Amino acid sequence: MAKKSSQQSKPARKSQGNPRLRFIASVVVVILGATFFFYRPWVGTPKQADTNSASSHPVDSFFMPAEFHDQETLMLGGTQLAELHPDVLAGIVKAASDAVKIQVLVGSTETRSLVETVLSDNHLPDSSVGIMELPILTMWVRDFGPVTVSDAEGRRSMVDFHYRERRGNKNDDGIPSFISLSMGLNLMGSPLLVEGGDFLSNGRGLCLLSTRVVNRNAHYLEMEPDQTMANFASVLGFEQLYLAPPLVGELTGHVDMFCAILKTDLVLVSRFEPSVDPENETQLDRIAAEMAVLQTREGPLRVERIPMPDHDDGFWRTYTNIVFANDVLLVPVYPDYCPDLDKVALATYRRLLPDMRVVGIDCSRLIKMNGALRCITMNVPSDKPLFPADVSPGN
Repeated sequence: MAKKSSQQSKPARKSQGNPRLRFIASVVVVILGATFFFYRPWVGTPKQADTNSASSHPVDSFFMPAEFHDQETLMLGGTQLAELHPDVLAGIVKAASDAVKIQVLVGSTETRSLVETVLSDNHLPDSSVGIMELPILTMWVRDFGPVTVSDAEGRRSMVDFHYRERRGNKNDDGIPSFISLSMGLNLMGSPLLVEGGDFLSNGRGLCLLSTRVVNRNAHYLEMEPDQTMANFASVLGFEQLYLAPPLVGELTGHVDMFCAILKTDLVLVSRFEPSVDPENETQLDRIAAEMAVLQTREGPLRVERIPMPDHDDGFWRTYTNIVFANDVLLVPVYPDYCPDLDKVALATYRRLLPDMRVVGIDCSRLIKMNGALRCITMNVPSDKPLFPADVSPGN
């Protein structure tokens, strides 16, 4: 995700966060009903002048669909991807273009031509993707792209969190405005510093959120933790937050590097062998145990585990940075480094999601930029009603 700098040496392993935040994380679950009763959080204002749309779709009725829900579009950050990782671009298009509409975001006519060349070289028709030109500078669309929210009837809007500039990608923070305008959707702005890799939704009010979000907004916006969490939950319609500390030493701090939500009541948590990384193995075991006591709208949260390769060379390979494309699931694999673990990871997903076609995408080079498949994509859910008319996401 937008964090990405190639690094050959192993990063220093130092704890992130402060004691106060670690205490908050240890509490684990934040139920926000009482907070909303006493404190009306800032929920954003439309960035586009569309007051009719804003009033007909009140933010309070919105929720964030899960990525395993029906998807309309899968956006790819084509800038950088076509030039640096054409094999990944081709692999995603080949595996998923029959299952979901793919929209490749490019920053220039030159990049458009490069995408078309990648398709041609891999015998993929131009019609397999759409290409949108806009002032995008990097491929980490998950981190700066708009987050789609919906109501139970499928009426959608988009949310734009503040994206702090990194490595000269100043324009990327403005990309949500272009995307929402092109799709005819209202855009709600939030001052919170949040990246797409920081959180995961189960589609029914539960969010897994990196403690990094609380840390960053305390530092840059001087927000108290409870204020940050209330604002975040209100904007996306979450009722319950689980605060997960980042992996110690991993550069992004993102929760999708070690967790994936597969169903409303099913989460996958990474694990290390104790001999590989005892500190993070202990932390991941604790996270898994804490999640196992959470309740969802469909019963207790079930927790499954998946191995995580060693990071002896300084790169944090992950099997949870996945992409849902309706009935296709894309999983990062690393055949040049850990082919045996690749097989275990793919078998795990096929066991847990037997109705999906699970496809491994070689991310051996991409991961060296500190990101994998979810980092370079953004899901846009369909406008189909997700729940019966008499059942809201929170019921």
